This record gives sequence, structure tokens and C-alpha cells, in this order.
Amino acid sequence: MIKKLFLLFIFFAPFTSFFAISSWLRIPVVINQVLFVFLVLGVFIHGKVSRKWILKEDLLLISLLFVVWLSFLFGFKEQRSFNHSLAYTNSIVFYFFVSKYVIQFLNIKAIEVLAVIYKSFLLCSLIIIIDFIGINYFDFSLRRIYAPVVDGKISNMNYFIRGEMLSVAGVAEEPGHMANFYNIYFGLSLCYIYQKKYVKKYKWLIGLFILSQIALFSSAGIALSIFATILIFIINKIEKFSITKIQLAWIVGLLMVFFLGLVILLSFKSETEFKQINSIIDKITFSEEANKVTKVSSSGQRLYQWTRALSNFVKHPVLGNGPGYGVNEDTEGYLSVYFTILSDVGLFAFLFFVSFQTILLIKVIRLKRNVRSFVLFSLITSFLHLIIIADFYQAPLWILFVLIQLIYKENKLPNT
Repeated sequence: MIKKLFLLFIFFAPFTSFFAISSWLRIPVVINQVLFVFLVLGVFIHGKVSRKWILKEDLLLISLLFVVWLSFLFGFKEQRSFNHSLAYTNSIVFYFFVSKYVIQFLNIKAIEVLAVIYKSFLLCSLIIIIDFIGINYFDFSLRRIYAPVVDGKISNMNYFIRGEMLSVAGVAEEPGHMANFYNIYFGLSLCYIYQKKYVKKYKWLIGLFILSQIALFSSAGIALSIFATILIFIINKIEKFSITKIQLAWIVGLLMVFFLGLVILLSFKSETEFKQINSIIDKITFSEEANKVTKVSSSGQRLYQWTRALSNFVKHPVLGNGPGYGVNEDTEGYLSVYFTILSDVGLFAFLFFVSFQTILLIKVIRLKRNVRSFVLFSLITSFLHLIIIADFYQAPLWILFVLIQLIYKENKLPNT
């Protein structure tokens, strides 16, 4: 029963809007909580406690969680702050550590988890494509059936207008979130069919991916998938020149930092030196100027929120202003996981989280080449997507973290 619940949690992890009961009781949360109860009962009944399942890098997440609650105690301490502290706790304790413990407790292999992710990816693709065709050509909507409440709590939108078409959000709240989950599950699905040697399925899977990305019409989702593909190609080419794994990790890390810096720089310079470049990027990514009345989450609005985040960070750099402060001050929030952690919870929490990500990046770089390429796609797209979305607590991201550790354990190169 525990294993079935765990795999069910993996399958429905992207379903943050479909089948949601409330803003807090989304289907992955419900399944995960039931899983935890059954796990505790299973451990108690069998009297079996797994040991040595916490890795060194996991201590960074434990430290992060400790700082979150310290920040809450010394922050603005309102109900919203407590709720956000619980969200951090749920992500780290239940999504990450409970998943790790279940895998250790039941000796679940990576290929079993990847198989479920592959099936989930196929279902998500089917829903995205059917919903896109239905709403644009037949006045039929899956979202209105399975995610009917549009109040800013369960779902942020029904459909976005993109030119003369409507873009869909799949099973998530909006296209950007769905694109992030979709990119994560796409890379892991490729990893699955590679390990199962389903060579003929590559073209079908890639075809589904392209069609679904068009239906989602997420600028970040499309751009990051292209960027990740090019970067992985470059990495594989560079590797032939006998570069060490550590050097390769540094190259990838620096490229990601460069990409982040470029995004911020172009935003800050949008009205001066980079005006022409920014206008081209706006056309490619379907961006627009920020609306001061509606505060639409465009590139201009992100700049405003990032500037606000840095301004608030300077006021309380060590422990931040308290979990949820950015959203409490402005309902838009900081529109970035990294800026949210930095400003809300402080510098130490930010460093703990980024250090944990860096260790995972190094582990992926040390994987066997073919497996590495697929996992690296999921890692690059998700890590960079966190720059422009503020959802720290989404299950697919934490499932990726757990899987990277498991895949590394099973597939790492000798002497690494």
C-alpha cells in the first residue's frame, strides 16, 4: 500500500490545479499526507527503521528549514508568515525526506519511479493537447470540468489569450508552472525510455513535447528547453577534449550564472543601452511592458518585484523579513524563488538552498553520459525556471531532487 501511494504521488505531482479541493488541499498534497500516515503505521507495525538514508547535502536542507523557522520567530509573525513556514516545511519534510525514506524503506529503484513519471508525462501531454484543440476549435474545456474554481486560490486562470488563440495550462495553475513541470518530466521520461531501450519512442515523445509546448505557449518553457538542449550539446562536445568533471561542473555553473545575470541586466537596461535587444526578446518571448494598474507579471513587473526584494533584503539580510513577507506586502510576491528566499528568509537560507542545488548539479555532471544528458535537461530547465516563478513548494521539483540522488547512487561513474 505504501509503495502504491508513493507512486501515485509521483504520478499526480504535476496536478496542482486539476482535482484540487482547496488552495491548500491539492491532489499531490493530499496523497502525500496519506502516504505519510501509512508510512508511520508501516514502520510502527513492522518495527523496521531504515538508517543511513540522509546524505551530507541533505543537512543543507535541514539547515534551511531551521533558518526558515528562526526567520518566522524574528519576522513579522502573522498568519500568512506561519502558513508560508508550513509550506517550506511541507516541501522539505514531506515531499523530499518522506519520499527519500519510502525509497530506502521499500528499496524502490529509480527505473520504477521513472516509469510512473513517463506515464504521467503522457497523460499530461494528452490533457494539454485535447484541451488546446477543444477550447480553440470546439468550445470544449477540460479545465472547466476538472479545475472549475478560478478565484486566485485554486487556479490563477482559465485560458490566456495569445494572438488569436488561447493557450492552456494543462493540469497546473498556469502555463508557466505547467511548462516547468512538463520540462522536468520530459527529461526524466527520456531517461526512462533510454534505460528501457525503447528507441522507436523517442520521436513520438519529442513530437508530443513540441505540440504540448506550443499549446502551453509558455515563453520561459520554450526558451529554457531550447537553451538546455544547446547547453547539453556543448557540454557533450567539450567532454571529448578530456576536460575533468569538476571543470565541466564549473563551466555549467558559470553558464547558468551568466544566463541569470543576462536576464537581470537586460531587465535593468530595458530603456537604455539594451533597448533594441530587449525589444527583440520581447517579441520572441511574447513579453510586454508592465501595467502599473493591473501589475501584470511581465518582464517590467518582474524587475519591479526583484528590485523590491533586494531593497527588503538589505533591511534584514541575515534572517530576512519573515516567510511570506513579500506576498504580504504585495500580493504579486517577488516572482522568483531565489529572490523570495533571499529577501524573506535571508542570506544563509539562500546559500543553503543554492549550495544544495550545486551539489546536485555536480552529481548529475558525474553521471554516465547518456543518462546525464536527460537528467541535466530537467535540472537546467527547472533551476533556471525558478528565477521567474516563486513556487518553492511544487512537488515535481522535489521529486527531481530525490531522483537525482537515487539515479546518481545507481548510475555514477566508477571512482566518483
